[in-house]
Amino acid sequence: MLKQLIMLVFFFSLAQYVVAEDKAIGGDKKVTIALGEWPPFIGEKLPGLGAISQIVITSFETQGYEVSVGFFPWKRSFELTRIGTWDATAVWVRNPERARAFVYSDAVMVAKQVLFYRKDKPFDWKTPEDLERYIIGGGTGYYHGAIIDQGEKAGVFTLERIPDEAANFKKLLIGRVDLVVANKDVGYYLMNQMFDVEQLSKITHHLKPLETATYHLIIGKKNPRSQELVNTFNLGLAQVRSQ
Repeated sequence: MLKQLIMLVFFFSLAQYVVAEDKAIGGDKKVTIALGEWPPFIGEKLPGLGAISQIVITSFETQGYEVSVGFFPWKRSFELTRIGTWDATAVWVRNPERARAFVYSDAVMVAKQVLFYRKDKPFDWKTPEDLERYIIGGGTGYYHGAIIDQGEKAGVFTLERIPDEAANFKKLLIGRVDLVVANKDVGYYLMNQMFDVEQLSKITHHLKPLETATYHLIIGKKNPRSQELVNTFNLGLAQVRSQ
C-alpha cells in the first residue's frame, strides 16, 4: 500500500497543475486544512507533505479551490476544525463521538491497526480478554479502534498514551510497554527512521489486525459550508482516483 501511495504522489502532483489550471478561484473557493504529523502518509517535511496530503489537496484543487494547509498537534487540528476556525482536517477514523460533531468525506484510505511486540516475548491474542494485564503504548488523541477504545474504558489493560508516537517504539524496545498499537505502515516507517538493523530485528507485529479502518477528511458541523465542502471534496476525490 505504501509504495502505491508514493506513486500516487507523483501522478497527483502533475494532475493538479493540469486540471485546475483554467479554473477561477474566488473568495468562496478557498479551503483551509489542519493536519498533524503522521509519516509516511502526512508530514510537513515529507515530499509533497506526504501521499495522503497530496490526495486531499489535489481533490480540492481539481474543483478549482485554493488550499491552505497548517500543521498542528492532532488534538489541536481536531478542535480547530470542530469549532470552525479551520475548515477541515485529515485523515480520521469514524467513531460515534466524532460523528456527532463532524461531517465525513468518502474514504481517503484504508489501513490496518495492529499490535507490535518484542520477538523475545511471544505474544498471541484472539479476543479482547487476551489483552488483559498488558501495558500498551498508544497515541494521544488517536482513536485506535473499538477493541482498544472499549478495553481502555473498561480497564481491561493499561493504555499509556503519549503525544510522540515514535517514542512508543523506543519504550517497547527497552521493555517499558508490552505492546504498541499503531497503523502497520506507520509503525514500520517510524522504526526504520530510529532503529538500526539489530534493533529492528527484535520487533514484529501480530498478524491479526485490531481493525481494518477507513480514514476520512472531516469538517465540523458548525461550519456553514460543511456539506458543500464535503460534496466538493468527494467529487474531487473521485476525479483524482479516475486519473
